Amino acid sequence: MRLAALFAVLILIVAGPARADDEHPRPFDGNFEAMDVVDAALAEALAADKRLILVLGANWCHDSRGLAHHFEDAELAATLEAHYVTRFIDVGWRDQNHDVMRRFGVAAIYATPTVFVIDPADETLLNRAERNVWGSAYSTPIEEARVWFVRWADAVPATGGLVESSLVYQSMMIEIDIFEEEEGDRLAAAYRDVGAWRLADEADRPETYRDLDREVEQWRRNLPRDVAQLRQEARAMMIGALNARAEGEAFTVETIAALDAENPDLALRFRPHQSERW
Repeated sequence: MRLAALFAVLILIVAGPARADDEHPRPFDGNFEAMDVVDAALAEALAADKRLILVLGANWCHDSRGLAHHFEDAELAATLEAHYVTRFIDVGWRDQNHDVMRRFGVAAIYATPTVFVIDPADETLLNRAERNVWGSAYSTPIEEARVWFVRWADAVPATGGLVESSLVYQSMMIEIDIFEEEEGDRLAAAYRDVGAWRLADEADRPETYRDLDREVEQWRRNLPRDVAQLRQEARAMMIGALNARAEGEAFTVETIAALDAENPDLALRFRPHQSERW
């Protein structure tokens, strides 16, 4: 009897979240040519003096649906109504609506959902550095969602300090952006292939389909970590070079200018994904 009771409790524990997940909204509509939706939303946001939120996700993704469920919270819904125009963009298995991502300077998404906060006046993606934070929306407390969307109602990207003002540092950031764009293009191509194979008959898939699918999944997880590590390495190299030039003193605007004039070779270690197919 005790074993039966324990088994029943375990079933409830496992089944409970699944039932709750089933009740979450399914706002992604299968429209894989959503640019007209984006154009209309930008015009609406501009006319209303609001920001545009694009939620790039899919109904198969419990985190995408979890964020949509957060949007039903009364307090968060009031924030969205007051400050944003919101649209859900269906990206399928991350293989669709890539033109929407590229419009805002993103080659491929790493997580579903990915959230873009956009200034409609110039179509600037404001939260580029934080666009992936809702990839765990299902398990993120609603309190965090309330705070985050209030903050981005009027937040602007940080302009940085002394290190960020360096032309040498900025050139390193451009190198990293180019690397991410090139790798993102390759990853997007992989998404499209995997998406097509997923829909195909087994006979029409490569024999190594499952291995390729796992490769792309690992690539998706590694690329944002690699980019973040490159940015950390660039900053650490800059601070090291500035400290060496300042000879133990606090570095200043003059230290930055002198280092930029020297234009030292601070070489980053780029590690592209190794793949025989993409």
